[in-house]
Amino acid sequence: MKFYNLRNAVLCLLFLLCFFNVKAQEMRAFGNYSMYFGNKNTGTIRSVEAGIDHGDFPSLAFQLSASYLNSDNKDKEHYDYDNYVLEKLSTKGSAINTSLGLKLYNVFLDQYEEKTFTYYIMPKLNLARIRATENFSSTDYFYPSHSFDEERSISSWQVYFGIEIGYEIFLSENNSNSIAICASYNRINLTKGLSKISHENFQYERHDSFGVGLSFYLGVKKPSKK
Repeated sequence: MKFYNLRNAVLCLLFLLCFFNVKAQEMRAFGNYSMYFGNKNTGTIRSVEAGIDHGDFPSLAFQLSASYLNSDNKDKEHYDYDNYVLEKLSTKGSAINTSLGLKLYNVFLDQYEEKTFTYYIMPKLNLARIRATENFSSTDYFYPSHSFDEERSISSWQVYFGIEIGYEIFLSENNSNSIAICASYNRINLTKGLSKISHENFQYERHDSFGVGLSFYLGVKKPSKK
């Protein structure tokens, strides 16, 4: 399977980049909770994330993380007034996501070492295993025997890019511990697998996801002294 080979290559790249030159840099563990706003095609998406930051703070760092995303149920209805048929569609999705980010601190600003309040920009490469569930029902009021319900669950892979912008407040003199407030954008599609299933009156569409989150960082390894 071609995508299986791509997945292994991406995962190897993540680990190589994050642990390159480990002895000379600092490592921090972190946790994050984010919420992505829903729209007409999807419900609210919630994300719980954990991982490590590895680099020189606050200057440049790689971030490797794993997260779980879950969306609220999204319900749609269509009523055929000519045939008196009511169709209902309910969808939800979840994903296990791995990401690699390159965190750039205080881009376009000088003398960031003197600040305890700083911002960062982080482009991220993501690999997600998505599980989407659909419940479709058709109620025929003229011919009740034609009514039916069906449920499907489909798993799929998605590689996608995102970006995170945040303000980070360092809580220790060596910049090991901090709190960050962030805004994120990505194009994860938690109903991706369901797009292969067609219903006459319903469509699955990709969408942009915008969210906000809160992160906590804790130093676990200090840079080696030369």
